[in-house]
This record gives sequence, C-alpha cells and structure tokens, in this order.
Amino acid sequence: MKIELIPVIEINNYEQDVPMPPHGPYWKFPIDWENYRVQANLEAGFSKSLKPYSKGTSLYQINDISNADLLKVIHKEIKTQQTEENLGIEDLVLPFYGGYILKIEGIDKYFPQCCSDLGDITEWNDLLDNEDYNFYMGHPSPRIEKFQNTIIFDFLNSEIQENYSPPILEDQIAVDKNELANAIEDAKKELKIFAEKLILINESENLNIPNIENILIYGSD
Repeated sequence: MKIELIPVIEINNYEQDVPMPPHGPYWKFPIDWENYRVQANLEAGFSKSLKPYSKGTSLYQINDISNADLLKVIHKEIKTQQTEENLGIEDLVLPFYGGYILKIEGIDKYFPQCCSDLGDITEWNDLLDNEDYNFYMGHPSPRIEKFQNTIIFDFLNSEIQENYSPPILEDQIAVDKNELANAIEDAKKELKIFAEKLILINESENLNIPNIENILIYGSD
C-alpha cells in the first residue's frame, strides 16, 4: 500500500471583485470554481503559475508555490491575523491554514477540514504512539482505532457529526502503521524545504519576522 501525506495551504481571495460561481460545491463544479479562483488570484496580484492541488480547490501544495506568490501569501497572512491593537508582525502567531491530504495508491482519500492547519503534522505524528489518541485535523475529524500494526480512520463515528468536505466515500480507512510513518517522514521533509523558503524570503525581503518558519508552520506556541 502506497501512502502519501501531502502538505497544502489554503489560499482564498474572496475579497476581490470577482463574481463567485452560482453553484457549488467546487468538487461538483470544478471548472467553474477553477476559473473563479484563477481570476480572483490574478486580481489579487498572484501569478498565472499558481496552480491548485486539484481543479477548483483552494488548497495549494506548499512547495509548488513560487517565492513571489509565497511572499504575497505571507503579507496576506499578516493582514488577516491583525488584532485590534494592529501590531503588525507581532500579531503573526498562527500557522497557515491548510493541512495534509491523505493519498492512498494514487487516490486522494481524506482532505484537511475546517480550521485545519500545517501545525497538524503533530497530530499525524502522534498517531504513531501506541496510546489511544483523539486525532484532530479540523472539524469533523475521524475517530481513531488501533489494532496491532493497523490504524483505522472511522469517519462514520466522528465525535463532531458534520459532513466531510469533500465527502469521504468509505466509512472507514485502514492503513499500515509503518507505511503511514514513512508518509509522515516524507511530509516532514517537505515542511523542512518549505521552512527554508520562508527563511529565504524573510531575509531577502527584509520582513524581519522572528522565527517565521516556526510560526507559519507550527504556530507561536
């Protein structure tokens, strides 16, 4: 079983004066939503080379984003996280929204849900412990069961009963613990490359954001 864990961040430009598609969700109308997102991104100053993970989605594979586009994402994140005190970079304390796509045998099985972020790599890593664990990758999140060397994601009996977005076709997904561990390590390597890009941009653009790579990947805590 080939397992991949793909780090992605969410990029939305809803504030642009671009009409949204009349129908949704995006996975049912991917072309309409793809056209909308491309136009909204261009209006916001992003490049034509900014391509989503899949057609119509707002998720982007972290190391497929150019440095120029990533700089714009950083500036957007600083603005988004401003508090009433308006402290600029001092208000930057949260990681990028997004998370990790679970891909099995070349098929996307499980996408990050609402409120998930890059810091959830710790949630995935903690799955490898032998103890019972309340896994969280946004809401809803699956119930976890462990049997010997198998980890089972139970989507039917989620603690929070909400619809998964996009829908998950199976009630349960069982994965080999060792294969998942390898996928997690590969994801960590991707995060390391991404961290180096953040550091480079921080230095070259004189952003002067202390520990930018830790904040935007893991959060200030």
